[in-house]
Amino acid sequence: FSEYGFPLTSDELWFWQHFSKISKFKIRNLNSNLKFQISNWKLRKQREVISKKKWLIANRVGKQLSKIKFIEAIFVTGSLAMSNCTSDADIDLMIVTSPNTLWLTRPLVYLLLRSTRRKPQVTSAPDKICDNLYLDTYCLPLTTHNLYLAHEILQAKCLFDRGGIHRRFLEANAWVKNYLPIAYREILKTHPHPNPTTHNSQLTTILLYSINLLLFCLQYLYMRSKMTTERVGPGFAFFHPASSLPS
Repeated sequence: FSEYGFPLTSDELWFWQHFSKISKFKIRNLNSNLKFQISNWKLRKQREVISKKKWLIANRVGKQLSKIKFIEAIFVTGSLAMSNCTSDADIDLMIVTSPNTLWLTRPLVYLLLRSTRRKPQVTSAPDKICDNLYLDTYCLPLTTHNLYLAHEILQAKCLFDRGGIHRRFLEANAWVKNYLPIAYREILKTHPHPNPTTHNSQLTTILLYSINLLLFCLQYLYMRSKMTTERVGPGFAFFHPASSLPS
């Protein structure tokens, strides 16, 4: 991790173990005073200071977005999730919506964040919001499995959770424990079991499904000529060209 400008503390080395089961005590002994020997430890501390400002923005935006009734959870992803931001970094968000409401929710997010949202094709947008990942609760399991993605899932920080969505997301992607078993176990401990979900009536479900499908088709037609590696469907949207959370 030090090669990527993010040296880890002893506790973090234990937490993020991959294919090893070294005790926390042993790692602390091996890593005694190591942080003072790592050249980029100072860089990590500088980025933590930069990240504090971005966290204030992210929390404010999370409160705004939580007013949208279709949003079930909001996560910070990317470098800010690890408080490892450079000054020119934007703020990546993953938004989870209730079933069959993703494409109804997205225009509402756009309107609410129109002054703080990162514009398409802008290469640098310091402190702007990049809502580049959307899932509805029917599409929580991700089909791509690798170490990098497992780390991205486990490092994601939840700004808002209407009813245990964070735990549902973790349980839906339990495969991550094959890569990072300690991190998965410890994070799962901190999240209570979800509350029982309230199901819509059959008429409401059909209505929302129809509206969502119509809005998906309209927005897809608008975006199609501009799309490159982005992938979208009625229940998911991955807008970042190099999305860290592929479906």
